[in-house]
Amino acid sequence: MRKSSFREPGCIGCEAHLDFGLSRYCAGFKNKKRRKAFRKSDPAYKAPQWCPKRKSPCEYRIYSYADEQAAVMARLFEADRMDNRNIAFPSAFRYRLRTAGKTGLTPALFFENANSPDEMPLLEGEGIGLGDVVEIDTGLAQFFFYCAAAHDFRPALFDVKRIQTGRIDDTGVS
Repeated sequence: MRKSSFREPGCIGCEAHLDFGLSRYCAGFKNKKRRKAFRKSDPAYKAPQWCPKRKSPCEYRIYSYADEQAAVMARLFEADRMDNRNIAFPSAFRYRLRTAGKTGLTPALFFENANSPDEMPLLEGEGIGLGDVVEIDTGLAQFFFYCAAAHDFRPALFDVKRIQTGRIDDTGVS
């Protein structure tokens, strides 16, 4: 399997990033009237550790099939197409938010642990089933992972705006 990299966007495209000549400022802090100047030691292209958008620890959300019919339809359509792709394309309209929480795992660390053969829990107290989509939100970017099989998580393109509203019970769909 190809090594995946999970890059976060930098400050250049951010609406709070300000350039005045050779000086750079961040105006994204709430309840502050002043801008914060970037130091010389801050990275030039990446967001610094003090970025107000960065979430520490990262948040996770697990999306499961909305009902049994959605699960069956997804398995029928995706079973033969999943074998040779490194990226998954789950249909977001078949999913609902099952649970959310905070985790100390970065997207790269989650991906590495999820695909390792060791039997270690990925997210404490959360069972991730076949077909579930896990979102790791760093605040700067959202990263999605599709559970194709046990220890086979693939990066996914997932449109969160298209999921069904409401939460599903933990009785869940298998």
